[in-house]
Amino acid sequence: MKFLLMGSVVVMILMHSMPICANEKSPVFEEIDPYLATPALGHLYEIPVVIMRYLPTADGKNVDVNKAPDFYDLGEMSLKELKSKIDLYDKRVKFMLEEGTRFRGYKNSSAVPSIGYRVVEYITVYEQTPQGPVSTHLKDGTPLYSPDYHKIFERFNMEHYVNDLGVKEIWMWMGGVNSDFPCYDPALHKPEDFRNWWESNMSSPLTGDISNSNRDNTDLPIYKSTYTVYGQNFRRSHAEAVHNHGHQLEAILSHANQLQFGNTDLFWKKFVGQDEAGDFITGRAGWTHMPPNTTKHYDYTGTMTLVESDIEDWTPDNSGTKTLVNVDTYGNLKYEWKEPNPENIPQRIESQWYIYWMQNMPGYKNGIPFENSEMTNWWVFTADWDKAISSAMGLVSDPK
Repeated sequence: MKFLLMGSVVVMILMHSMPICANEKSPVFEEIDPYLATPALGHLYEIPVVIMRYLPTADGKNVDVNKAPDFYDLGEMSLKELKSKIDLYDKRVKFMLEEGTRFRGYKNSSAVPSIGYRVVEYITVYEQTPQGPVSTHLKDGTPLYSPDYHKIFERFNMEHYVNDLGVKEIWMWMGGVNSDFPCYDPALHKPEDFRNWWESNMSSPLTGDISNSNRDNTDLPIYKSTYTVYGQNFRRSHAEAVHNHGHQLEAILSHANQLQFGNTDLFWKKFVGQDEAGDFITGRAGWTHMPPNTTKHYDYTGTMTLVESDIEDWTPDNSGTKTLVNVDTYGNLKYEWKEPNPENIPQRIESQWYIYWMQNMPGYKNGIPFENSEMTNWWVFTADWDKAISSAMGLVSDPK
């Protein structure tokens, strides 16, 4: 039995009754980087975060590619190299999310961040996640499993973090595979060892699961307050991790829209941009998959076509000033990335689309009119879902 100190709580982790092999590695409660532990200056709301990373290893030195293969099977990756990559991704994710809550911060240097993120615990587990329910099937019908979050959260006392420390987000780095990966070999890779997870997954005692998932209200433990688990693939990067947050925004904002108006038109048709049939159109603010100048999925850098859009002066009635927008609009912005030579950041342009898109959502003191009222600060739904929903807050404030 091993005792691990987490804040003021001592957690007992039961070890194998047999002697530990030399290559087995116990979970580690990491020292938290000061940047991750410090919310953005001037933030209005704070989100405490737990970061977990499941890095399966067979030899104690390298990632076990039988359980977490690379997309193209590029060979072994050392744990040291992978942890270093994830450490960098974490900082980029935090920067992108905080910067994204500064309403039109790309042109207003005094805009304050609505949200500051503070990592309160960082846990590295050198195992594959425990096997949970079947989530999907491979092409040959073989089941593929989701992680067992109940076992994970019971082992690490996540109830304490949520109920006592106010944790609202859990970022989980994991490695998985699909049967369409070029490297997939059924002779080498056992589906029962792989994991398939949702990009975002909410547990809420108030509303149930409002997320980019199948919205199963039993796959996560339910605690006293709402929290969201973000499934982040360590074979990808910061860009895909924030992409997941984008889809969670779409889920919660359209739900709030539905509660207030009985439909999701304000968010999807007026903000994102859809026609009456629900087909995507250019010229409004776009969404996670599409900047305003394209209707092609994931077209962040390919289409140079300039399209008139009101994204920088968005109003529900489309009366705002139109500007010509394409990839250069957000790709050329000089965001203050927290590292030297930001121009060399992989997927930087895609990443800057996510920041720019989030900055154009109605934020703090947005003053965007709607009939005889105005838009609320939409970031409150991310910052405190329970308070926003229980107070009947909508995307639009009560009429003046």
